[in-house]
Amino acid sequence: MHYRALSKIVPFPREFATSPPTRPEVWSMPAEPLTALLGLDDFDRMLQDGVPAGVLRVVRAGEEVPPAEYTWGERPIERPFAEVVRPGAVTRLLDGGATVVLDAIHRFWRPIGDLGRRLAYEVGLPASATGFLTPAGHPGFPFHHDEGGNLLIQTVGSKTWEVREPLIRDPLPHETLRRSVPTERQLEPELRRPPALRTTLHPGDVLWIPRGWLHSGTATDEPSVHVSLGFVPMLTRYWLAGKLVERLDAQRPEFAGLRRELPWGVMRRPGELAEIVSEVVKELAEALPLLDTPAVSADLSTQLRRSFLEPPRTPAATAAGARIDADTRVVTVTESLFATHRLPDGRLRLLLADSSLTLSGAAADFLEAQCERDSEEPWCARDLTPDVAEAAAVSVVTTLLRAGVVRRQR
Repeated sequence: MHYRALSKIVPFPREFATSPPTRPEVWSMPAEPLTALLGLDDFDRMLQDGVPAGVLRVVRAGEEVPPAEYTWGERPIERPFAEVVRPGAVTRLLDGGATVVLDAIHRFWRPIGDLGRRLAYEVGLPASATGFLTPAGHPGFPFHHDEGGNLLIQTVGSKTWEVREPLIRDPLPHETLRRSVPTERQLEPELRRPPALRTTLHPGDVLWIPRGWLHSGTATDEPSVHVSLGFVPMLTRYWLAGKLVERLDAQRPEFAGLRRELPWGVMRRPGELAEIVSEVVKELAEALPLLDTPAVSADLSTQLRRSFLEPPRTPAATAAGARIDADTRVVTVTESLFATHRLPDGRLRLLLADSSLTLSGAAADFLEAQCERDSEEPWCARDLTPDVAEAAAVSVVTTLLRAGVVRRQR
């Protein structure tokens, strides 16, 4: 595998992909490929084009600003745009020191989406991204932790960060949802000690914050833009245990006892409740070994696959019927594939985030070799001949292009 995304972000991509650091670290990487991810002009362009309130948040003095303060709302405008962000309102909020947050930016901003898709392929986890714009001299968020590790990429200006030891080791999602921001009483002893890391990021700098570590950043004397890359959902043994218990809803007689309703009012009878808890613990111990673990594993893999970004597609060009012939040059987008599997009959199954394809014969062999090489070298349908008839080869390329498994050479 070629670490084309990770090598832009960390100095040791292979090691990071298998065993990320357990303590915060900072790396100064070549700035140019990273600063192109998100800039001030990009924020303005998105706001001018129209950003739905569902993907934008504004944080002022550590608290989220109600969307009514920066959307069209009840103002006289076409109804479909009522929940679109007003650029003028964002300007005023930034003037007041608020931070603007673009959630799930990998879903709608192509430079970050392309990086995130490749990053997910390289580490084997769904990658998500958030963009942050903080005005000069103002803080972003108060000290908080995240359930997973994050790569903070500085793209514009500079921001000073403090990173402190976790208050909750290896936090779980529900712990993060309830207690990601510590109380003053919880934080006070930690603030008496020097931070584990204090650093000022400049364009091209990357800060790795491991899971659970407290962090807070403040823009220096210039506006700051950074992109946070993380991996969600956080896959833990706790997560897997929960998924296994969910599978006990199968309509099997061995699991029927778990469907029984608890006696009414039992919560007022601690002794009886304790007996029932013991019974359910025993039932779980007896039921879990009966699960079809290969089937559960396959189901979980399919479920997780849907969290990955879909392949990059060109529906307008496809609808227009852009011409494809035997010499149309394409490039394999290896990161569009979640996995490839050889079926018992020799066909090749291509698993994408939202669909699957099956190839057979020489076409399957050719594409499998392309994926194994993970190369950006262009090829065309004619390269499949004479093992595949020219018309069939063009059909294969057309199918792969529509699915996003290949793209036209730029």
